[in-house]
Amino acid sequence: MRDDGLSRRMRAGRGVGLLLAASGALALAGAAPARADTAAAKACATSLPKEARTIFDATLPQVTPGVNLRELVTSNTRRLVGAGSVELGSARTSAEEAGKCLRMAE
Repeated sequence: MRDDGLSRRMRAGRGVGLLLAASGALALAGAAPARADTAAAKACATSLPKEARTIFDATLPQVTPGVNLRELVTSNTRRLVGAGSVELGSARTSAEEAGKCLRMAE
């Protein structure tokens, strides 16, 4: 014969387990990085001039939620100027154009 108290505790334990599993799944879903719209950012980048596209391509993989996009674009642009991939005279304009598309992926 089953102990009625034990049976109730087991049913209550299952309910708590399901509740914990559901809240854990919600927490994991909320913890996943929320990329705004990488596809739209890439579509935007197709119309960028060559140097702006170079900056975009170098920066997009590093764009994550909460990143300081301005600092990231500036740092990548400086690196690309140093490597000779972007001309110093057009670097600022190219970085600003790339930034418009990268903002979509924030």
